[in-house]
Amino acid sequence: VTAHMSKNSSYDASIVEAAKYEKKVMVLDFVMPTPQGSSWGLGGTCVNVGCIPKKLMHQAALLGQALQDSRKFGWQFTEEVKHNWMTMTESVQNYIGSLNWGYRVALRDKKVTYENAYGEFVGPHTIKATNKKGVEKLYTAETFIIATDREYCISSEIFTELYCQTVKALVL
Repeated sequence: VTAHMSKNSSYDASIVEAAKYEKKVMVLDFVMPTPQGSSWGLGGTCVNVGCIPKKLMHQAALLGQALQDSRKFGWQFTEEVKHNWMTMTESVQNYIGSLNWGYRVALRDKKVTYENAYGEFVGPHTIKATNKKGVEKLYTAETFIIATDREYCISSEIFTELYCQTVKALVL
């Protein structure tokens, strides 16, 4: 069970609604490491290895071009401008790390339990969470909410009904 932490997401809405009713909320967020061993933190693919780093690198390229173009508009500087790839990638990773940390703080502030663990249903009201060390924990609840993105959010009750009807479903 993975959650996206983005503005106006079903994930955030679920947490806010649950908090209103003083319900216990837990987020399971786990990324299966790539063959090279890469994994990433809270925030999903977009934040960690997708949209956000791509946009930051694009912005770095635009800044370089803007510096060159600025001379045409009267800007004068004598120092040769050079790009340092290591500095840029470190800055991008630091920014992503700050987002991950912000998400963890937001979860804590909303009294949400965070587990970096892979979740799978083992019963209609039970999820088994397995962390990267292979330690398993069982969690039970009357209802689970699967929140994968802004538009898609279904409860475990509906999922079980779909599963019983042998409809294919992808749980991210």
